[in-house]
Amino acid sequence: MGSSTLPARAAASGLGPGLLRYSADVRTLCFCAAYYLATASAWAWTVEGVLGLRGLLASIYLTLAAFQGCIAVHNSAHCPPFASPVLNACWFMLISLWNGASATAYIPGHNLGHHRHLQTRSDAIRTSKVNSGSQLWNLLSYFPRVYPSIYKNDMSYFEAQRKLGRPIYAQFQRESLAIVCAYVSLALFGPLRFLALVLIPQVIAKAAIVTLNLLQHDGCDPQDGHNHSRNFTGPILNWFCLNNGYHAIHHMMPGKHWSQLPQLHEQRVASHNHPFLNCPDILGYLGRTFLAPWGRRTNYDGTPYVHPGIGGDPNPHDEPWEFGTRALNADSATPLSARTSSAAKKQTHTGARPHSDDSSPAGSGESADGPEAAAAVGGPTQRQPRGIGSGGSGKGALATEEEADGEVEAAEMSALLWASA
Repeated sequence: MGSSTLPARAAASGLGPGLLRYSADVRTLCFCAAYYLATASAWAWTVEGVLGLRGLLASIYLTLAAFQGCIAVHNSAHCPPFASPVLNACWFMLISLWNGASATAYIPGHNLGHHRHLQTRSDAIRTSKVNSGSQLWNLLSYFPRVYPSIYKNDMSYFEAQRKLGRPIYAQFQRESLAIVCAYVSLALFGPLRFLALVLIPQVIAKAAIVTLNLLQHDGCDPQDGHNHSRNFTGPILNWFCLNNGYHAIHHMMPGKHWSQLPQLHEQRVASHNHPFLNCPDILGYLGRTFLAPWGRRTNYDGTPYVHPGIGGDPNPHDEPWEFGTRALNADSATPLSARTSSAAKKQTHTGARPHSDDSSPAGSGESADGPEAAAAVGGPTQRQPRGIGSGGSGKGALATEEEADGEVEAAEMSALLWASA
């Protein structure tokens, strides 16, 4: 379904088939080149030591550049930039070194966990995991609190993929090996420079990109068609961060290219969500909500926050999802749990079977990956339904048009990556 659109997308980029699908990704390539050039320059610039002003300035810039690398990984994991699977595999290797972690590992925890199960117990980074009376402490403790769950879920996913013989496992291994080799080599040639210029900036950047989830979703309603995410619409931020501030439309249509998000935000979000969720200044929001002594935790509409948040589950333990899935991307903003409820209600009223994920046979009780996929992860074989919705801006799934478009984008992504084999 998706592969037939690839030539048209490549032509639209103006760069021809086999290269960039969207010309806007020239900016991403420039940011990537700037990071590697800056790292090499700083390595030579601080050969006599990194503990002075030079080392500090270099570390600050490289932290910001590494954060851009995290964003590039996020965008590429949702919408691969090249029309060639081979080029995408090479690009994922390059941005893994830029990011300091496997780019492929972003797919299970983010695309399949966070997007498909937003703010539920199957979302390893749900914001209800922090519950201090101090917003500053919530901000600082969030990454250490959620990281163990991220790691555990990723390892469970890749173990299931290994047992099923999927190519995504081999790509994850290649990227991880490349990072280890690069880290060991740099540490041997200059241990202090490696720490100051590579490792510490990349760790801070990863902590920042994960903690950004707290700003984007805390106090929001994950089952609402538009009020599930907070947007930061400042033009300077979005130019340097590749439109990562337009978060609601990204969750609604996760396969859309980042260059399309501002226009789609205006068309489908800006006039439908609560006005408090469109923030022009991320630094102002961060300051008054988390850094100011009077900062308080509220819901998206300004009402007091009550743990575990709107529609949240007070059970603190994570719930595993289908780690053996073939899917690579989400297709909607609505959690699968909400779609399950909607599907059950529809089935009660109409007697129709709910549409199941990954096109599993109706009533079979097995995923499209076969019963061995569920057995590999020790989970149930019954898959969650998707594509069931009430439309509009209220509770329930998204409009049919948006979910259908999301499924096309998800299928297109599968055709662009090695993991679709």
